Amino acid sequence: MEIEHARAMAGLPVDATLIAPLNDDPAEHPVPVPIAPSPSERSPLTLAEAYRNYIDDPTRAWTANTREAYETSRRLAVAVIGKAVPVASISRTHCRDMLDVLRFLPANAGKLFPKLSPREAADHARLRGDIKIISAANANSLMSNMSSFLNWAVNEELLARKPARGLPPISASRRTVSAAVCPAISN
Repeated sequence: MEIEHARAMAGLPVDATLIAPLNDDPAEHPVPVPIAPSPSERSPLTLAEAYRNYIDDPTRAWTANTREAYETSRRLAVAVIGKAVPVASISRTHCRDMLDVLRFLPANAGKLFPKLSPREAADHARLRGDIKIISAANANSLMSNMSSFLNWAVNEELLARKPARGLPPISASRRTVSAAVCPAISN
């Protein structure tokens, strides 16, 4: 605009539309822009919702057997940790708790104890001692599936870091109740 004004002062030809003020100045007619809700305003994604999103993720080409294994792990995690727990609040304590339940979870717990939660079934098996529990390999497989979900949650920025990292796997030799715990159980 300054150049056109200088041309006019020098007596050179000028395009008048370049000098005239605009009637459609955006500053005079602001366009409303919708503001997205901040992350704190949104309801937090729960463990059940996040795990469902993980299983339904279209980038994962799972076989029917793999999908069923992850579905079993999801049901167990939701039952032990809680379906309403915000996924961002899952901590190492939750993962240790899951390991403790897996350590004494009865084989076919859903069929043997249909009215008990996995935690109650594991506590029952721990106290009785004569109930067949799932193998260490099966327990570690379930925990590995949970760990895979946690990795996905970190990659999706639902978790800041993976809470299960470094937890020791369940070994067949460490599944018995220690002598120090026995008196506490019998009381």
